[in-house]
Amino acid sequence: MCGIIAMVSRDRENEWGESHLLLTELFVQSISRGRDATGFAARTEPLDAPQNVRVITAKSPQPADEFVQTNPFWKNLVRQRCAAVLGHVRYATSGTPADNRNNHPFTARLQSGTAFSMVHNGIFLDVRETADRLSLELETECDSELACRLIAASRSFADGLYQCLRQIKGSMALAVLDHRTSTIWAARCNERPLWVCRLRGGRRTILCSTPKIICDAVQRRLGSFADRVESIYPLAAGYVHGLTTDGRLIAPYTTSATLEVS
Repeated sequence: MCGIIAMVSRDRENEWGESHLLLTELFVQSISRGRDATGFAARTEPLDAPQNVRVITAKSPQPADEFVQTNPFWKNLVRQRCAAVLGHVRYATSGTPADNRNNHPFTARLQSGTAFSMVHNGIFLDVRETADRLSLELETECDSELACRLIAASRSFADGLYQCLRQIKGSMALAVLDHRTSTIWAARCNERPLWVCRLRGGRRTILCSTPKIICDAVQRRLGSFADRVESIYPLAAGYVHGLTTDGRLIAPYTTSATLEVS
């Protein structure tokens, strides 16, 4: 069991500090889903110079409560307005966390050259056999890398996640940050949860493994859940969704209506 958190936003002047505080709390509240490693990828977008975009990534074999207090990249992010952030807490099932290559997020490029970061919650089966069948080369001991390589071999993020749902045996909730557009792409099977939460004002959308994590983080950092949350709902299993920074939810692909990944 691992934890996924993400946020896409269009923060106004002086709002990013609150968003960073909320993301930090989401990390801390997710710690029960995995203490072996923590990591994130963020696409910065300065309000006064939106053309000066940077993608910052960091990961470390330490629990989230330590990571958010000590990791210099995460701490410095409080001063760098972000359009999208993707985070992960790891419960290691394959590949030692001591080798940081096994930790999340994984970063690669599509066939078109567009870079991305990916995180996974779940367990893949027959990893080497599947990699051989699909002609994918793996560089780590972590089963999650299989999804990253399959997405990288695809034409688009939506198609890559669709292929993961179809081609990989096991359980999965997957989230991908498009480094070019700040869109968060996500997909899950029936066994692995992902929830979407829209905050009031229409400028922030959260993706997270469970509603309790969202509820606890919002109440601790933003006050009343009812006053700050516009809607919260589970992401439908078997579909590929895209969360854009302007708050849209797009679902261009679907597998069978009764998807079971096994």
